[in-house]
Amino acid sequence: MAHLPKDDAIQLFNDNRKRDWSGFEQVLQQRKGKAEGISDNLIDLMMPISEQFAQAHRPYPNSADELQKVINEEFAKEHAL
Repeated sequence: MAHLPKDDAIQLFNDNRKRDWSGFEQVLQQRKGKAEGISDNLIDLMMPISEQFAQAHRPYPNSADELQKVINEEFAKEHAL
């Protein structure tokens, strides 16, 4: 099962200056293909989640901890299917 580690959640949260899901998606795209940091596989798994949340107008988390929680909850839901 996929899991967003805390240090990656902190990096993504801090890099997203817009503090919304479209900004989160932009940060993911910028990080894709980089040798260091978050794996491309994890980025690929988070992209549809961010698109889904943006379309649903889901509020963006107020902290890296909240970001980690909502992403990992989605991973758990997908794994349960």
